Amino acid sequence: MPVINQHALEALVVANPDFEAIERSRSVFCPFEAVGMVRQEIRHGHFLGYCLDPQRPHGFGSECLRALLRSAAYAHRSELGEPRSGAITPLSVHLMDFEKAQIRREWRGIDLLAIVNDEKLAVAIELKIDSTEHSGQLRRYREQITQQWKTEHGWRHLFLYLTKHGDEASDEDGEGWLALHLDMVANEFDSVVQRQMGTPEALGLLRAYLAMLRRHHLTDEYLEELATKLWSQHREALNFLMERRPDAASELFAQIYERRAQLAQIMTARSGLEIVPDDSSRSIVRFAIKEWDTLPDFLTAQRWTSTSRLLLMEFQSDNDKRNLRVRFVLGPSDPARRKAYYQALVAAGVPTTKKKITDSYTRLATKSVRVADDDDSETKADLYDRVVSLAEAYARDIIPAYNAAIASLRG
Repeated sequence: MPVINQHALEALVVANPDFEAIERSRSVFCPFEAVGMVRQEIRHGHFLGYCLDPQRPHGFGSECLRALLRSAAYAHRSELGEPRSGAITPLSVHLMDFEKAQIRREWRGIDLLAIVNDEKLAVAIELKIDSTEHSGQLRRYREQITQQWKTEHGWRHLFLYLTKHGDEASDEDGEGWLALHLDMVANEFDSVVQRQMGTPEALGLLRAYLAMLRRHHLTDEYLEELATKLWSQHREALNFLMERRPDAASELFAQIYERRAQLAQIMTARSGLEIVPDDSSRSIVRFAIKEWDTLPDFLTAQRWTSTSRLLLMEFQSDNDKRNLRVRFVLGPSDPARRKAYYQALVAAGVPTTKKKITDSYTRLATKSVRVADDDDSETKADLYDRVVSLAEAYARDIIPAYNAAIASLRG
């Protein structure tokens, strides 16, 4: 633990222009933060859908929709290199007529859908702020779009998987979906703001929305430079403060660790199978399905847990400790044994989220829940209740499916 004196802290926070600039960037009134929208995908979808719709009285016309598709064209080019014939390009987007485009919200579950009849173009947008892809949803959406707007009738389709990290859609269900980074869309929307394309009220809201995205979800290069400078000049003071930062997520995970026997009982009741704690720590809590111990070659995992179980369920937080993930993990063992269990799951059609088996630890059927918010408005009890709900849903929907799938290995 670093030893630090009062002068070092004063140099960091008292009359430091770089520190003050970062404080000013965070201490602003934001209507989207005021209504609790920062991490609510539904509200993000409503606002984006409104801005994209040329028929709405915001004054943007079709420029926001054009900006979105321009960002998709650049992403498409980055993915494919030289565009193939008929592919969307920045030039083709520039020449398209979007004035009569229709924007639909939650059409058959799809977050945003743009139908451009004059161009015979259907654009599906799946927006992910903090959640992850649900099993089968992208495949289902793709099938619904292609059945409704058929290629044999001249329609083209564009499927956009819009996330704040530019995540790729799963191999299993995300075929045809283009990974689109939210930062790329924000940069194109900046051009709409800079050209003063909308009404003053709409421009103010769009400007505030983009600023909110960069504060909470994206990268602000200027602030990144200030942060780098502060760390280089005041590393000891910042380390001192970081080590004393209250960490609600760690406290929650400690609670999960301490109550793991209780969680096992809850999942046992929901699944109808005997679920017991396995080797755990304060960063990973593991559970096992007791009935699986008698499966062929099941107790053969190597260099993992003391029980040598091949397939375990894990609770673990992500790197930034904002989300808690529950998933099955196929541990290290003889490749042939691991492959037999993996193929049994694939053959049964249960959710796996992985198209190929990895060499040592294959993470399967991952589900996540938000456990940390910037406003810190939820109590520890609220957060733990959210974890319990995740455990109950996983035990109800996933565990029985996995149990039925690997039962075939008993011969």
